[in-house]
Amino acid sequence: MTWVVWRQQRAQLITLLAVLVVGAAGVLLLRSSMSSYLDTHGLASCIASGVQPGSTCGLAAQEFQAVWFDRMKIGQLLVLALPALIGLFCGAPLFARELEQGTHVLAFTQSVSRTRWMATKFAVVAAPALVVLVVLQLLVTGWLNAAGKLGPLVSGPFVYSNFGTSGLAPVSYALFTFGLGMLVGALSGRTLAAMAVTLAVFVVVRFVLTGVQQFLLPTQRVVSDDPSQPSVTDQAALVVRSGYLDARGTPVPDGAEDRIGQCGSRGNTEAATDLATCYREQGLAKSFSDIIPSSEVGTLHLVEASIFGGLAVVFVLATGWALRRQT
Repeated sequence: MTWVVWRQQRAQLITLLAVLVVGAAGVLLLRSSMSSYLDTHGLASCIASGVQPGSTCGLAAQEFQAVWFDRMKIGQLLVLALPALIGLFCGAPLFARELEQGTHVLAFTQSVSRTRWMATKFAVVAAPALVVLVVLQLLVTGWLNAAGKLGPLVSGPFVYSNFGTSGLAPVSYALFTFGLGMLVGALSGRTLAAMAVTLAVFVVVRFVLTGVQQFLLPTQRVVSDDPSQPSVTDQAALVVRSGYLDARGTPVPDGAEDRIGQCGSRGNTEAATDLATCYREQGLAKSFSDIIPSSEVGTLHLVEASIFGGLAVVFVLATGWALRRQT
């Protein structure tokens, strides 16, 4: 049974192997070249600090980013795209092509149960696809870490491209699209339709979950006693809400910008020299921010992965139900 499935899926498996070899070779070569650039231009000490105002790394670091930043973003794009491609070209055709061509009838007449047939096809294709994804994810992550704050990681772990290419995110996305593609293919029996629906649903779900990401974890409120200064010290944190508190500790409603404007220069009136005092005179006693700290990014990965993973399990079970109903 396994040998037959390997033969049926050899095109996808050969393609996955080619993606792994070409992708891994490309990332490794680019990382090696980038490391040489860092050493040649004396930027090794700037990896941890990045481009800071007044830093001696400033100009050289900016030149480095002009050469390498977009290349690293392309590496991230590869990892972002792979889960969708796995669902489109591995998950969607897995059963849709059999139903479309009628070859499922032969499989159903064999001594092997439909459940075992489905499980074998799933394992033979899904396992190699996930291995390819994880290997490329680790290689790209290592490449980004080698650049440190000179690369895309300077934007923080919650930025779309950084979050979607780290932790459990790529694997959970791939399981979701693979399971979705299988289900739509088993229900429709049309490969192209399954691919189109899989891509559309994945894009919509990713967009929705990215929009509500900030509500998946409880926030922490940080407060600055100086209302003229930002309250957030964790620059990599996800800021959900920010504003000002009055003397009683109550958030100031919309319109704080107008009060702040009273402390700036207006016409012949010069700006206030003591901004903190001026802000308090306008009823802005403190500044605050509701944040998800950067240390919680792993927890957010777990929450999101549980959503995508749970949906993937539902899709797999529903696919089994759909195949058992096929004649």
